Amino acid sequence: MLKVLVIDNSHRDAQRLQTLLAKEGVEIDICLSGGEAENALTSSVNGFAAAVILWDLTGPISGADLLIKCRRLWPDMPVIVTSESLDASMATRANSFGARDFWEKPLDAERIRLCLRELLSVQDPLSPLVIELRARILGESPAIIASLKQVAKVIPHTKSRVLLVGESGTGKELFAQAIHQLSPRSEEPWIPVNITESPSTLIESALFGHEKGAFTGADARHIGFLEKAGEGTVFLDEIGDLEFQLQVKLLRVIQEKKFRRLSGDDELDFKARLVCATNRDLAAAVHQSSFRRDLFYRISEVTIQLPPLRERKGDIDLLLNHFLEVHKDGRQVRFARETLAILRSYPFDGNVRELENFVISALIKCEGDVILPRHLPLRDMRTLLAEDGDENQKMPQQENSMAEARGRLIKELLESLPDNWTDKSYRDAAHSFTQAFDRVYFQQKLDKCRHNISQAAREAGIDAKTFRKRLRESKLLPPGDEEENHDE
Repeated sequence: MLKVLVIDNSHRDAQRLQTLLAKEGVEIDICLSGGEAENALTSSVNGFAAAVILWDLTGPISGADLLIKCRRLWPDMPVIVTSESLDASMATRANSFGARDFWEKPLDAERIRLCLRELLSVQDPLSPLVIELRARILGESPAIIASLKQVAKVIPHTKSRVLLVGESGTGKELFAQAIHQLSPRSEEPWIPVNITESPSTLIESALFGHEKGAFTGADARHIGFLEKAGEGTVFLDEIGDLEFQLQVKLLRVIQEKKFRRLSGDDELDFKARLVCATNRDLAAAVHQSSFRRDLFYRISEVTIQLPPLRERKGDIDLLLNHFLEVHKDGRQVRFARETLAILRSYPFDGNVRELENFVISALIKCEGDVILPRHLPLRDMRTLLAEDGDENQKMPQQENSMAEARGRLIKELLESLPDNWTDKSYRDAAHSFTQAFDRVYFQQKLDKCRHNISQAAREAGIDAKTFRKRLRESKLLPPGDEEENHDE
């Protein structure tokens, strides 16, 4: 539901406005003072669909101050100014600050309805489809709403090819399904194909089908995905991993709208809509000659970027509660306040998929009715990553990022926290936290300076001898390695 912020020191006028807008399906947040309104604006994670501000507001924070703050925090949000006595100079000043309309009291119900319908329809011209999408894809943050609006625009254009771009776990298949299910093709087949799930030698047969005897083991005719789709939707997930030779064949299908089964003579019509997805930078792949430029342009008639979870932190509570409801299997269970605080700041490199896995794992570990920090799988994830492959090959680009450093620090702090830490003395309890911080901080300095200890010490603002000592205490430098280092 759309939410409008109403700022007015008249409780009667604010309630009348609330009654009027409720009939339009709009939810209202009322603030009766400038201070209350400032708190609402700064604490809101997802913003408001619009704001109605009393220009005549008295107190330390004026209506003009709030209008300026609205424009700074939410530049796309329409703001309406109300006043007991509207004059030209006030309207000119409010307009220069970004006000979109002006209402003089007493408020006229019909004018309010027409104005808000116009402003909110400009903000969301495809509201019926957006509402349908929001019912399928959870999220209230500006980043996810922007993606949903893009999807809503492309749904009716059933011949347009769509490329969904996003990190693993951002819900690309969920978006692709919504594009199919809300389109005029919804009664036709939905055919999802993950390029990485089949050996490259079998992908061609899976896509195009084959005739009997096309290759060893082809004992009968096989109908491929392109043929099964009919006039429905083919979703090619991880299109960036399609081998080069098959890229040529897929390009031909798109251009000619025809294809043949392997070893087949008959040309078959390709009538389905094509939606592709990737977590790779296809533009970079084109420059590296690992992905065909002409195919890239063909599949990306419309490109929609899906935001990672770190860009939609305001949705974490909503998603956590949703997955808790889905997976709790009738149990009466909730998150402890401390658990929620940790999860809100956790980096979730695996995005929504990783968040769901956290909830599932925590429910398995939790035998009571409250999910505590110790039930989170942070230690398990860290162990799995440490055991997964060559240490020198793990996340080389992410290790030096600030987001990765924060995530590592959170994990270190959690692992250093014993169950009875509040029973310990301050010195003992704080010592483990200090060690955890040191491990992350000094490792970050070493990584940044390519293990040049002298340079890392200078950046840390301490002498090299003390730096080495802290490295040994943090188990980042083996004992006796005083002289053997990478100093210049």
